[in-house]
Amino acid sequence: MSAPKNLTTTTLHSMTWTTAATIVTSVMQIGYTAIMARLLPPAAFGLVALAGVVLRFGGYFAQMGMAQALIQKPELSDEDIRAAFTSSTVLGALFAGTMVLGAPLTRYIFEQPEVVQLVRVMALGTFVAGVIATSMSLLRRRMEFRTLAIMDIITYVLAYGVVGVGLAWRGFGVWSLVWASLSQGLILGVMSYAITRHNVRFYFNWERYRPLLSYGGRISFTSFLEFITSSLDTMVIGRVLGAALLGIYNRAYMLISLPLYLITTSVSKVIFPAFSQLQTNLPKLRAVYLASITLVAAVVLPLSAGMAVAAPELVRSLLGPGWDASVPVLRMMSLPVSMSLVTMFAGVMCDARAQLNKKIVVNVATLITLVAMFWLLRGYGLLGFAGALLLNEFIRMGLFMLLMHQDLGLSYARLLASYLPGVWHAVAVGGALFGTRLLLVPLHLPAPITLGLLILAGALVLGTLVLALPLPLLRHEMHTFLSRLHLSGAAGRLLARYTRYLDRSPESAPGFQNASSPL
Repeated sequence: MSAPKNLTTTTLHSMTWTTAATIVTSVMQIGYTAIMARLLPPAAFGLVALAGVVLRFGGYFAQMGMAQALIQKPELSDEDIRAAFTSSTVLGALFAGTMVLGAPLTRYIFEQPEVVQLVRVMALGTFVAGVIATSMSLLRRRMEFRTLAIMDIITYVLAYGVVGVGLAWRGFGVWSLVWASLSQGLILGVMSYAITRHNVRFYFNWERYRPLLSYGGRISFTSFLEFITSSLDTMVIGRVLGAALLGIYNRAYMLISLPLYLITTSVSKVIFPAFSQLQTNLPKLRAVYLASITLVAAVVLPLSAGMAVAAPELVRSLLGPGWDASVPVLRMMSLPVSMSLVTMFAGVMCDARAQLNKKIVVNVATLITLVAMFWLLRGYGLLGFAGALLLNEFIRMGLFMLLMHQDLGLSYARLLASYLPGVWHAVAVGGALFGTRLLLVPLHLPAPITLGLLILAGALVLGTLVLALPLPLLRHEMHTFLSRLHLSGAAGRLLARYTRYLDRSPESAPGFQNASSPL
């Protein structure tokens, strides 16, 4: 069997496992959020969000991009692994200590004294992340996503379901959120090292560090810029509007971003090592990039549209009474969040192709424009901040399209066309749910029942559009993807029949008759 076919089989198998884990953890996360929102006040989530900003700030530099460097490096030796482990562990300890000592400064940044002690305790997570980074990276490099999926589910159940909910139930308040997060990292570290058992002896040889730090340092700086851009709203809202309104904003953002983020992450986790193995094969990279954004946009955009329409029922069902202020924020946030998750694939492509300098330019530009947007819309409260994110996401998408045009040689028309199935699905699903909601509101049904009926209506519309009536471009990508799956028994026969159905269409997407296989 040829190498490309091996990679294709491995990639598809890995996506199956990551998607399954994503679905399971999404359901558990929704349940966890619903329970914790009833046990804790909004301010608790706001305080942890502020502390999380500080921790993520140190975390990006604590590992210096060693995790991605181990995955992207074409050839890897035992000395490389030891160097990466040494760097991540030492830097993790250094930055954890720095955050413990510097925690009092957060009192002046956020004007929330409670954040100081949270930062000191949560800094332990930075050290743990540095220690386990090498084990997790080796598993991803080897594309052992079945193992990673099982680990994710187990650690989530133990950390959040047992520790988090248990402590909240016993009255530990905001600390239940803290210890849930820390315990997940500790459990994950024990499990990952038990599987990889890599060499943990420290190693000091600059020749081994040089290529890893050259790539990893730029990855770290790029990630830091992305962190500042993604956290700027949290920092500004927490300082200007206070912890309570930040908690409302944070929960609205979580409701729209969590399911969409997990769906996209299940693909991107697999795509980065696959991109890295194909980093010099431009025809296949073009094909897999276009397929990725077409398929993901076709699902993510309509899901965000549906969530925007069903926002009142979503908030009342999952967060309970007292969170109605989250509804307009959730609606405003739906489009920029979904757009950012599709654009994320361009960033993954830059990482795999080591086009990091250009990616840094894009992130600096979007950070500057976001600051300007926040300043211009600062007088409109939470909706102003959400609107700033929306406008800035259009700018970010355009800049990444320019980068992909230059690096992969893709035309702007082809890049924009990849969004068309998703846009059409979003309009159809949003319209269908809007009409359904108008019919259901006079019935005064309980919010969970109304939400369930809206989800059913949206699933029927989206399923029909994707599976039975796909647009030509989506039909092409689905046929290419499904034709490479090899199943046995009844499932294999059903897949073969559906693939033939896609192939029988007289329609064809212009310019794709000679397209390369995605992988």
